[in-house]
Amino acid sequence: MSMKSRLSTITAIALLSLPLVAQDLAQKSENRSVFRIVPTVSSNPTAGTGAGVTATALYYVDEDSSPSQAIVSGTYTDSKSYNIVAINKMFFKSDKWQSNTFAAHIYNNMAYTIPNALMPVLPPMTEEDNEVRYNASIYTAMQQFLYEAVPNFYAGAQLFYISQQFDALNDAGESFLQTRGIENSTRGGYGISLIYDTRSKSEKIYPKDAALINVTANHFPKAFGSEESYYNLMLNAREYTPGFKPNDVVAMQFYAQYSSPDTPDGALAALGGRNILRGFPIGLHKARNMLAAQGEYRYRIEGTRFRATAFAGYAHLSGGSAGTETGSRDTDNGSYYSGGVGVHYILAPKQQLDYRVNVAYTNEGELFVYASLNQAF
Repeated sequence: MSMKSRLSTITAIALLSLPLVAQDLAQKSENRSVFRIVPTVSSNPTAGTGAGVTATALYYVDEDSSPSQAIVSGTYTDSKSYNIVAINKMFFKSDKWQSNTFAAHIYNNMAYTIPNALMPVLPPMTEEDNEVRYNASIYTAMQQFLYEAVPNFYAGAQLFYISQQFDALNDAGESFLQTRGIENSTRGGYGISLIYDTRSKSEKIYPKDAALINVTANHFPKAFGSEESYYNLMLNAREYTPGFKPNDVVAMQFYAQYSSPDTPDGALAALGGRNILRGFPIGLHKARNMLAAQGEYRYRIEGTRFRATAFAGYAHLSGGSAGTETGSRDTDNGSYYSGGVGVHYILAPKQQLDYRVNVAYTNEGELFVYASLNQAF
């Protein structure tokens, strides 16, 4: 089956599944909790076509707090890649405290074509090695606690654990890893965060008229396993305003990341995935520094539980990477953009929990289709 046919098939499956997920898989209990299980699908030229399942629970730690959300998901693709992710975002003590927990195991068999001008070849490739092929096995975990010091202002700290292993599957894959300085590593780190959040308790899942600004500084010292100490600084600013109609939303995001010169490949600013500049394969384009902006219009289809969305984004990578003696990611510096459309189904109207199917197209001519929970940002 051609890539175009696979993309069409996976999009059709995702869209046809929307009415199915409308069925309540668990009843709301007296404490207003909600439980849903939905299918997840994805298709892109790098990781292949895959499907999986996501389970989510919306629950309340106490009566005066916003809804908390726990998510567990798993996906498997025809490239024999898979991922298992667990997330828990918890609000308690009348929203004075927040706890954010993330853990994942990601195993990707990567395969993509890179223009020869961007990839010096080491060693000479055979005729069969016309694709970059390697696998990446990643374990990562993060725990963060935040406290509301004054109304709408939170301060907190986070801890990290990251383990990354890479194995080339052909000569081109070996060349890609070497010329970009991609190496195995296991490390820990810590950081601090300052957050300005004007979302009301009913807007934590789906903001309609609010601002959310997050400033973060993270440090990964040699004592925690890094070959060289490094740090990164991040700004993630989001604005949500009403659209042309009262139930529509215009969502905007600005993201910036600066990484110190000794930052390893696994901690560089990266394009792609389902959130920052959707449509690019994760890990293909990285650099020490990134400036990115994206916008999305979320149109509520009156009389239904559906939304239609359109989005576009732009990012600029600079600073290359520290790399190794055999190379770095300097060739990734440059500008990138993507855009697309989506269909959302509102699983839980009270909390505005969405199941979304997005199709993204990049300036490199690649399509990315996926279905998942919540908004991209």
